Amino acid sequence: MMKRNVQSTLITLLLIVLVAAGCGKAEEGKGNNAAKGDDIVKIEFFQQQGEEAIQNAYRAVIEDFSKEYTNIQIDMNTVPDSVKVLTARVASNDIPPLFTDYPTQLQFKEKVRNGYIEKLSGQPFIDTVNKSYLAMTPAEDGEYYSLPYARNYMAVYYNIDMFADNGIEIPTTYAAFIEACKTFQSKGITPLYLPLKDIGHIFQATNIAYVPGGVEEMVKVEKGEGAVEGNPAFLEFADKLKELTAYANEDAFGASAAMMQEAFANGQAAMIISGSYGRGNIKLANPNLTFGAFPLPNDTLETTTTLSGVNAALSVSAKATPEEKEAAITFLNYLARPEVAQKWSDLSGEPSIIAGTVYDDANLQPLLDFIDQGNVHDWMASTLSSAVVTELYSTTQEYLLMKLSPEQYLKNIDETIKLNAVK
Repeated sequence: MMKRNVQSTLITLLLIVLVAAGCGKAEEGKGNNAAKGDDIVKIEFFQQQGEEAIQNAYRAVIEDFSKEYTNIQIDMNTVPDSVKVLTARVASNDIPPLFTDYPTQLQFKEKVRNGYIEKLSGQPFIDTVNKSYLAMTPAEDGEYYSLPYARNYMAVYYNIDMFADNGIEIPTTYAAFIEACKTFQSKGITPLYLPLKDIGHIFQATNIAYVPGGVEEMVKVEKGEGAVEGNPAFLEFADKLKELTAYANEDAFGASAAMMQEAFANGQAAMIISGSYGRGNIKLANPNLTFGAFPLPNDTLETTTTLSGVNAALSVSAKATPEEKEAAITFLNYLARPEVAQKWSDLSGEPSIIAGTVYDDANLQPLLDFIDQGNVHDWMASTLSSAVVTELYSTTQEYLLMKLSPEQYLKNIDETIKLNAVK
């Protein structure tokens, strides 16, 4: 009897185990089927521009895209210090499938050489890009590795009503620019709002405006072939840069670029030196502000050079999966549609370089016409290493904050370049 009970118990336990195992397999199978049924491809879009208007523009076109391509999910990711973050992620082989970058810069070309970026030559969207700007972006092998989406510029934004009310004409020389500053200051108006906390683009814009060929001179220093110490043009640049601060906001060293744009939008200054990327933020802060732009002038119009180049450009990781690459390229083809590029341009404030789009702002057209004449220079990182450029920002900030002499500033420029030059 006991033996029979034991057998019965064993059989019962065996049945329980079998049933449990069967249930487990059924649940496991159900989970696998659910995963296979999920056909949505999700890709991270690492977007480097932090301006609110630009982020809003990308969000808007991504939302439209998701309605048409329901099987692709684009997750935009924008972080502080995006350049450093992306560099670290590339170094750790954690490259976002889709990201914005700067194809004219040396760091981008290095990524291409190292096989991190997918070649995009031959893709239909390449043919939609303005030929002049597309010609700025080939890698060393002559191939294209990005979709250039917008051009940019650094210029002087000015409050049209303030200029008109005070009888001030748009200055075309440095002397006239300073006279305009003096006039505004005499009337209790802050002439120029400077964001010296974010001095980088101010340094680039003023150096390129005031020192024709100055970037090339610094390249020589990086190569160990020269020095800017004692260079008359650089000494004049240092003097002009310091003079600008005499007409700036009192809190300039604590002001960021975002603060500058908001202050200008709210009528707290007559002028700012800003990039095209700031236009959208200004319009967001004050849609009713009437403002225009002109080149930051050098001593004469003929010697004036404006900082301009390719801004937003989108690339695909060569390390992405085939599904991620296909999804990313589908998105790039979508972005290259004229109506999509136009919507992005209108919302971001950036001038699109996609065929069939217009930059519909008559107050900015004179600046764009000047740029189209070819009096431009690309961003410094297209010829100087990014590490050098970044450290020159700090060197320039120190010069102004510590009230160093122009001579010492030039010595510091040389030392900064040599210390951070790519060996």
